[in-house]
Amino acid sequence: MIYRAVVRRQVRKLFAEANAGNWAPIVDGLASSFSYRFVGDTPLGGTRTTHDAMRRWFERLYRLFPGSQFAPQRIVVEGPPWNTRIMTYVKIHGTAPNTQGVAAPYENEFMQAMILRWGKITSVLTLEDTQRFVEALPRLAAAGITDATASPIND
Repeated sequence: MIYRAVVRRQVRKLFAEANAGNWAPIVDGLASSFSYRFVGDTPLGGTRTTHDAMRRWFERLYRLFPGSQFAPQRIVVEGPPWNTRIMTYVKIHGTAPNTQGVAAPYENEFMQAMILRWGKITSVLTLEDTQRFVEALPRLAAAGITDATASPIND
């Protein structure tokens, strides 16, 4: 029970770091061998397996949605330290240009399934409401954000 509470607290801390624009602790928390899959054929979609690709992915995320805030709604932790399974349900709040090019609220939600082995993340699967994201892409592109039309970062 204590271990699960510690892991939940650590996950919340990582989201708090992301809210401050500091994604480095997330990348640093990835094992030397990992898989991070974001479902969908979008600029954020694809599968990454290297720390460099994850850095580029987070840089892109923050260019698309600067100042985004992640609000974990539920964090479920199961299993021992050598095979910990984590499920998160998170709401994201940010801004994206509206049809007139003015910053307007952007909200979405996603779920993540993660595997943690001895304190390092070995697997992440992210399922987001892709429809909401895809609807924002043309507005982002019209505002000059070239990442909105980019191919997924895969390696």
